[in-house]
Amino acid sequence: MGDSTWTAAVSGGAADAALGLVAELAGRPRATPSCVRPDLAGGGPGPALVYDQLERCRPGEGWGAMADGYLTASVRGTGRLGTTAPGLHAGLAGPAFAAWCLSRAGPPDPSSESSESFEDETLRRAAALADGAHGVAWRDFDVIHGLAGTGALLLCRAGESPHVERSLRAVLTALVALCGERGGFPHWFTPAAAIRDDALRERFPHGVLNWGAAHGIAGPLALMALAGSAGVRVPGQDEALRRTAGRLLACRTEDAWGPDWPGITGLDGTPDPRPRSTASWCYGTAGVARSLWLAGTALDDAPLRETAVRAVKAVHRRAAERRDARRSPGLCHGLAGLLQITLRFAQDTGEAEFRRAATDLTARLSRFREHGGNLAQDGPGFLDGAAGVLLALLAATTDNAPGWDRALLLA
Repeated sequence: MGDSTWTAAVSGGAADAALGLVAELAGRPRATPSCVRPDLAGGGPGPALVYDQLERCRPGEGWGAMADGYLTASVRGTGRLGTTAPGLHAGLAGPAFAAWCLSRAGPPDPSSESSESFEDETLRRAAALADGAHGVAWRDFDVIHGLAGTGALLLCRAGESPHVERSLRAVLTALVALCGERGGFPHWFTPAAAIRDDALRERFPHGVLNWGAAHGIAGPLALMALAGSAGVRVPGQDEALRRTAGRLLACRTEDAWGPDWPGITGLDGTPDPRPRSTASWCYGTAGVARSLWLAGTALDDAPLRETAVRAVKAVHRRAAERRDARRSPGLCHGLAGLLQITLRFAQDTGEAEFRRAATDLTARLSRFREHGGNLAQDGPGFLDGAAGVLLALLAATTDNAPGWDRALLLA
């Protein structure tokens, strides 16, 4: 994933404090549970990823056994749950992704154990999305439950087998179709009947456009871009990238610091008025900007990449009261997610401004508890909990490549 030359962006006292916090929260190697929740969002795969990174940083201490133990327990959890859903953060793709990240002989990969049903379900969902329907629920295509997340796993494993190749191409074909238009609106708009949020459905009775990285179109954009950069293309993919990136550019606003994006808008462009985390991965400008950077890379579009860089710099330059990611430490809508995006831009651009911002965010996470916060306030999991925070801190302070952030479609 282009991480062979990954270097720590944060050093000195900020790195020492962060690594001390990681050591404190990780504790010592110990026995693992025999069966845990299998979802990547909040279950066993998250700790498995943390302990795998610790094994890479401090080999021979026993962290690898803990990583394998949590993965084995997660696989057992899939059997207890009995799901066939191929989603990344709530389905079979989550433990399979953790197995790919660990890249060691050991526990079984749940998607390969039941590869036929995994492929069948993926192909069924891809066909349903590609059938030309105008207007879909965002969970059908998003990174959390939908095809963009499933595609993230498949892209990791591209070339492994014919069934992986077939499934990946079906997902990309479906997402290309999703980016088509009818009557001036993209197929990925969500009609009111498919909106689960009562208040949102009442406010936008004609439907909404979801622009975010977690649940919106920025996620499929990132997957298509990453696949294109890896040489995996289906007919219409580059045009879908250009069209979708153009829509994102058209819906942005500009303030004194630079570009900003809404999370959700009505079909007429009216934004959802409820407060949102503007400096986050899930719905924030930083997550959208990363998707635009990836699209600019796949299309060799320098102005698009420049807009992405300007947008992330704007996130960091906005007044302190606008940096509402401080209220949560996690990857999804908090400081850790903004840190990981900032690290990716620091790695890709080499700009000192991003390294300084990463150092500031790392220090803020290290001091989070001093202000009454709890890094595990949302549990031990990957997406909102302690696992994601520890992974971001390790990415900031060590030279170990953070391949795990493919689960956020950041690289």
